[in-house]
Amino acid sequence: MRIFVGFGFNGRDRWISDMVFPLVEAFGDSVITGEAMFGEVISEEVKTRIRRSNAYVGFLTRRPDGAPGETHMWVIQELAFAVASGLRVVEIRETGVHNQAGMLGDRSRITYDEARRDECLVSLVKTLGNWHKEIDVQLQLLPEEYAQELFPLHRKQDLRCTYRLRVDGEAGPEIQTRIEPIGQGLFVGAKNVPRQALVQVRIEYQGKNWTSAFESVDSIAIRLQKEI
Repeated sequence: MRIFVGFGFNGRDRWISDMVFPLVEAFGDSVITGEAMFGEVISEEVKTRIRRSNAYVGFLTRRPDGAPGETHMWVIQELAFAVASGLRVVEIRETGVHNQAGMLGDRSRITYDEARRDECLVSLVKTLGNWHKEIDVQLQLLPEEYAQELFPLHRKQDLRCTYRLRVDGEAGPEIQTRIEPIGQGLFVGAKNVPRQALVQVRIEYQGKNWTSAFESVDSIAIRLQKEI
């Protein structure tokens, strides 16, 4: 998993790179940051890095050179952008930092107290553990003859592609997704999938339907059947 970590680039927050980065990497994840290009407004390159990540961890700590309760504006902007991009997000807010109104104001968060840093790290470990109970999957569409049939159609606006998850025998609602060409194949992505879940893909286009059975998310491909 690629996890973007947003934080203040100052001596007071050096503990984040010293302690949080190794913790994230201990889960087998990669740490992505916006270092060397930070500012009051997030750049297009930082947005690109966030889009390419699977999750975002944002530290809203007190600015050592700011007014009481002031935090890092670019981290607030990154958090909002990560939420809008559909990433898993956790906000870690230091005690004394002003509450932010709007979209982020009502989201659950981890509280950070400098004198009780261990409690913050334990909460973060629990969050990362929960994230690892779910995975993002890319499933290749097979058989090849149907993939070839769908290739010229996959960007049509009236093509509809959805997937459903079945967990503990219960099938959930259809979730909209997209077909993406990768290499020589066509793939469908599903996000935040419990590891024990089964997934079914359905594609509709101008009265034609392609549907798979429920398959394990450990599969690297999913086989479609065409409905006449």
